[in-house]
Amino acid sequence: MAIDFKTRMVGGALGLIAVFSAAAWAETQAPTDLAQENAYLDVLPKVEIPENVEPIPGAVNEEFRNCRALWPAEYELSQKGPEARAYRDIYGFIKVRNVVQTQDCSCGGKVANWEAVEALAADLRNAKAVERLTWQQTLEVFEASNALFPIAETMCGGSF
Repeated sequence: MAIDFKTRMVGGALGLIAVFSAAAWAETQAPTDLAQENAYLDVLPKVEIPENVEPIPGAVNEEFRNCRALWPAEYELSQKGPEARAYRDIYGFIKVRNVVQTQDCSCGGKVANWEAVEALAADLRNAKAVERLTWQQTLEVFEASNALFPIAETMCGGSF
């Protein structure tokens, strides 16, 4: 029984996908114990969300991209390097949390304090016992940030 070239290529590609998927799965560390994972999640600052999320009366919404003049120098410097993704995740969380908590939709509310970013990064490094943060250590931060953006946009009546 002869197998045509196309069948062999598809079978070979599926085999490679399985190998790469297994390798990627093996790189992701599972938490060693539930208590350690819960302690890590406690590192994230708590955010008080209003019961009824509604537009803030009289809010003037400034989009973050229009606030570039107020961005901390460290934010631009952190866009490259081994922890760039982690810093973007942390900064995104801090800035959206600020808007929700202060109900300030201006640039002042949307531009995060870099000291808060560094403090959370240090807490995460300590909780995960790593020297460098990757997207794997900041995935929960990223997800928490994504959950807050629609709330902030509703409160501010426009795009973040």
